[in-house]
Amino acid sequence: MQREKAEAVIVYAVVDDALSPDFPLGVELEVFIRREDAERIADVRGDDPELAAKLRIEERELEAGGLN
Repeated sequence: MQREKAEAVIVYAVVDDALSPDFPLGVELEVFIRREDAERIADVRGDDPELAAKLRIEERELEAGGLN
C-alpha cells in the first residue's frame, strides 16, 4: 500500500509578541484558515494603539492529515 504525500495547509496566526518576549516567533492568539478572518481580529484588537503595535499576522504552513 503506497502512502500519499500529505497536502500543505496555509493558516494565518494572529501573533502577540508581547506575551512572550523571549520567544522569537511570538505567541499566537488565534489561528484562522482565511487571512480575512485574521485581519478582522487584528483590526478589532487594534482599536487600542498600544496593543495594535504588538500584533502581527503570520502565515504558517501545516501538513494536513496524520495522527498528530
